Amino acid sequence: MVLSGLMSQRVFSRAAITFVSLWLALAARAQPETITGTMPEDYLPQLKPILARLLERAPEAISREFEVLLQEVRVEDARAQRLPQVGGSFNYGFTQSATRGSTSSQDRNSGLYYNFGAGQALFHWGALKNQSEAAKLSLLAAEKSYAQFYRSISVSVRKAYLALIVEKAGLRQRRAAFELVRRDLAVADAKFADGTISAGAREGERLRVRESEYDLRRAESDFAADRRRFARLVGLAELPEEEIPTEIPAPVYSEKRATALAATVLSDNGRRTLEFEMWDLKIQEAKLGQKIAATRLLPKFGVSANYSLENNTYVNGATVQQNAVTRESIGIGGNWPIFDGFATRAAKRQALLNKRSAEHQKTVEIDRLLESVQTLERKLKSDADQLELAETRRGIATDSQNIATEQAELGNIPKGTLDNARLAVLMAETKNFEARATFFGDWCDFVAAAASDPVLNNLPARYARAKK
Repeated sequence: MVLSGLMSQRVFSRAAITFVSLWLALAARAQPETITGTMPEDYLPQLKPILARLLERAPEAISREFEVLLQEVRVEDARAQRLPQVGGSFNYGFTQSATRGSTSSQDRNSGLYYNFGAGQALFHWGALKNQSEAAKLSLLAAEKSYAQFYRSISVSVRKAYLALIVEKAGLRQRRAAFELVRRDLAVADAKFADGTISAGAREGERLRVRESEYDLRRAESDFAADRRRFARLVGLAELPEEEIPTEIPAPVYSEKRATALAATVLSDNGRRTLEFEMWDLKIQEAKLGQKIAATRLLPKFGVSANYSLENNTYVNGATVQQNAVTRESIGIGGNWPIFDGFATRAAKRQALLNKRSAEHQKTVEIDRLLESVQTLERKLKSDADQLELAETRRGIATDSQNIATEQAELGNIPKGTLDNARLAVLMAETKNFEARATFFGDWCDFVAAAASDPVLNNLPARYARAKK
């Protein structure tokens, strides 16, 4: 009975483990679909082509691409060490030979002489193969780093674009405030002409106009500078104000979706992230470096073949004779550096330290990433609360404007009160857009940290796909 109970428990445990594994696999496979329609570019279609062409236009992206191309060249260089090496030399000239004791007996010869040979590394204890594999791993790590950079700059571009929309809303509020101040000045001028206010009161209104105009001009200048900075970041010639949207649509927050994304990353300790894959590749490269360093004092073997036509000089007594001689050779040779002044020992220690450093950096980066995922998940809940508060404030301001409009039509309040109510709505809208931009920015950071940013679909598969 006890034995059968233990067997049943083992079967149940295995079944449970299998079920959990399948569930995690299905959850990971379905994860990209959970964020469909939640990114800023899904709400702002104007942003999507900017992100899609970011790699072609952004100056920094182009610079990063050169790093990947450089690694591709290094792979070719490492592969060349395993291929046959062919070379030769030749010369055409005149040679005159004589013995020192009898310079009158000379022999002259002229013609084309050459030497051609080929060599092939035969056995280097796997060092050349490991060098080639290390170069490939370095290329894969560079591609992962490139994908990571593209994801990072895409998040920055989204935030900057949202900030421009908020800035435009604030500028609209300042322009409306400036018009109200100018209107108050016109009223003050009329009252001063009627003698109902003093010159000092009118000068106070003029000072308000100057201050408001200065604030507006500075805001417009800052907005223009930010638009130029954004255009330079994404590689555009310019970004006119009219091409920037006038509002940020309200995002839809799902706590269940955020929890599922965070749980997926935390459950596998971040193995699906670009950071984990990149550092894993660097660790593998460091291990190959250890193997390469271990072969430095071992004998290396290779095969070579040569064919030459050379000028040989023969001396018989006082007689000198030159002949053109062909020579053919083929053979296997070796090289054995028995002692190199402890350089190999230093190379081994350096390779070991490189591996340990990469392992340490991987641990630090993954821990920081997982902590960031949890922090951003909690912050999104706070952002959602701020969204509700900002929406409530906007609703109150809108209701106040509607009431003021009705009262103004009935003649119960002056027109200035209605103008102030409209200005309050603009201020509430700006605050509302700020809350939405903050939520979208944190959501982008969260999705990027959770290895689910759909912008990576714009990259070739070899950049973002896991490789072995």
